Amino acid sequence: MSHSAPIPCAIGIDFGGTSIKPALVQGAHILQHGDPINPQGHTAAESLAAMESAIRSLCTGLPGLVPVGIGLPGFVDSLHGIVHGLSNVPGWDEVPVSAILSERLKVPVILENDANAMAYGEWLYGAAANTRNAICVTLGTGVGGGLILEGQLYRGSQLAAGEIGHTSIDYRGISGPYGNLGCLEAYVGNHQISTRALTAYAAAGKSAPSAECTPKDLHDAALSGCAVATGIWEAVGTELGAAFANIVWLLNPDVIVVGGGVAKAAEVLFPHIERSLKSRTSPVMNRHLRIVPATLGNDAGAIGCAALALNART
Repeated sequence: MSHSAPIPCAIGIDFGGTSIKPALVQGAHILQHGDPINPQGHTAAESLAAMESAIRSLCTGLPGLVPVGIGLPGFVDSLHGIVHGLSNVPGWDEVPVSAILSERLKVPVILENDANAMAYGEWLYGAAANTRNAICVTLGTGVGGGLILEGQLYRGSQLAAGEIGHTSIDYRGISGPYGNLGCLEAYVGNHQISTRALTAYAAAGKSAPSAECTPKDLHDAALSGCAVATGIWEAVGTELGAAFANIVWLLNPDVIVVGGGVAKAAEVLFPHIERSLKSRTSPVMNRHLRIVPATLGNDAGAIGCAALALNART
């Protein structure tokens, strides 16, 4: 009788702007979450020391330390394990993270852009499983993306592919970073949605659901029948559909997976995305296309990073 080999474990670390979240991962499952680490107000060296300690603690009870994958928000050299710079976290310029931690831990340590890690996790175990061509988009404070093309994570020539938030939906539109007018992120980021909503409520002479008017507030308001909130989601869905249509024409994916905080409004948002996309693309391109919410939630990045770390074992 043959027995299948046990699924190996790895450490996946989701590095966010205000919280570094380590976890012990086995396949699609988080076995244990480590204590979160706040990178703000600490040097890169201090945060790396805290990450090393968390990794060792999570491996307590295992035969030894296991490979480590770290997903980070910013420009990352995934081939050489270097952080060129992080979004909203100062002091991480040209830091050779993989070299530092692998020397201390004596195990492989890989780095990946956080949206790429989420995409890989969703492709292996989540909403994009059993597809060959998948686009994963994260909608939150910013808009990120990851590409799985012909069954491989696609990073591009400079390892920076998938930055969907910086693609333009209006060449005369709102000014965005890098001189790109009309970039998607300038319209559908969390803060932009809230600002647009507050303006719309004021123009309608109505009180906003809260002073912040967060996407969650707008989701609840739309479900209760508020016309202003419904109009905001229709506009956001139309804009996302326009951006996704460009992706469909260019890459012809099987599925577009949408994750992040804004995606929690799927029931009031996705119908508008699909309407907008289908009105801009051929049925040949969109007939079998699926637009679906991510299923791994906040664990997608850690799960994807852990899988990539296991792939990198020598």
